[in-house]
Amino acid sequence: MSEDVTGSMPRTILIWGLASLAALWLGLTALGGVMATPRPSVAAALFPANGFAYERLAANEATRESENLKDIKLSQASLDDALNALRHEPLASTALTLIGLSRGTSPDAAKIIIRANAMDKHQLVANAWLINHYGTEGRARPVLNLLDEALRVNPGLSERYMPALAQALIDPQTLPVLQQMLGRKPGWAPSFWQAVTGNPASLPNAEVLRARMLAGAEELGQTDELLMAAFVAARRMDLALSYQKHLKPFAEDNGNLVRNSSFNEVTRLAPLDWELSSDGRVSAAIDEGRGVLEMNAISGSSAVAARQLIAIPPGNYVLYAKLGQQSLGTGSDIQVRVHCAEAISGTQPRLDVGLTSDVERAFVIPEGSPCRFYWVEVELSAIDAPGPVLALLAELRIVRGRAQPSSAPLPTPAATPAP
Repeated sequence: MSEDVTGSMPRTILIWGLASLAALWLGLTALGGVMATPRPSVAAALFPANGFAYERLAANEATRESENLKDIKLSQASLDDALNALRHEPLASTALTLIGLSRGTSPDAAKIIIRANAMDKHQLVANAWLINHYGTEGRARPVLNLLDEALRVNPGLSERYMPALAQALIDPQTLPVLQQMLGRKPGWAPSFWQAVTGNPASLPNAEVLRARMLAGAEELGQTDELLMAAFVAARRMDLALSYQKHLKPFAEDNGNLVRNSSFNEVTRLAPLDWELSSDGRVSAAIDEGRGVLEMNAISGSSAVAARQLIAIPPGNYVLYAKLGQQSLGTGSDIQVRVHCAEAISGTQPRLDVGLTSDVERAFVIPEGSPCRFYWVEVELSAIDAPGPVLALLAELRIVRGRAQPSSAPLPTPAATPAP
């Protein structure tokens, strides 16, 4: 059996079922397009005989009572029309495909339809039949190559085929093939990544695939922002944090768990960089020239202005925060929160620190804590402010600290992890 055959039939059905179902339907649609010329019977009766007219006659009969390619039954008259088509026009690839379909499940059927596909890559009837054929055998490489062919011929098929390509990514065998295909920058690439974000089972291999591409000539971009949002939405913080290897480290962050802790750089990839709010009530921006996080809030509002996803192993830590102004405006308040970002049942560690001036707070993540990934959030409140509020934060760091009597484990009130 071929190397690209999956391990079991149930897994094959899971991975390639969408491709096979879409192909069977689209193949019949493509076959119906062959008979688009009006009155093929008249054209076939002309002299000299028109091979493509015979081909359309055969296609017309074949599609009349069928719902998909698998249901097609050719009458003797249709088969004769297909044979006549090839006698008068050797390049009538659809006619050759119909002859292959007439062979049912015999090995000859696949041989004939493979030949028809090789004759004309723009003829999507053979393409669709072969997608179903190889898909039921679990053969990754030929299915993906055929899907690529179909999408290059007719980009409009992406709506039907993209869920199948995203489903295929569940199978690790598809990784090198998809990497090669995406490396050619096909027009369907954005639709593929969009479909992947809607398939949680594909996300682990999506991270692997994208990492391989970024190790080459590819650069971080919208695809990575899309995947990052999908990882966070699926609570796959491990996949999100794996992207750190693609981000340039900053010298001032040496030994510090918070990236861009001095606000000297613009956000590159949130939430591994600062994810900034802009909802009309509370907004934030990084002024890298001054090295501050600038936050604004209208009177009566309160919300998280900026947040970042980090990993915190068990140990002793110190949180440092430094305001970028002498004092906060009347009725305003800044809270820095550290809380679990994972969907873990039970109460998890949480730290809340109010900033009225510079802060240094020691804390401990206890050994055995099930939470590995945390949100660091900066919340600006103007609930009691008489007017709009401007607040500046100059630094926010979390570094390893020494064990001290004052270093207590994070309190664990009941709290729902943030999305």
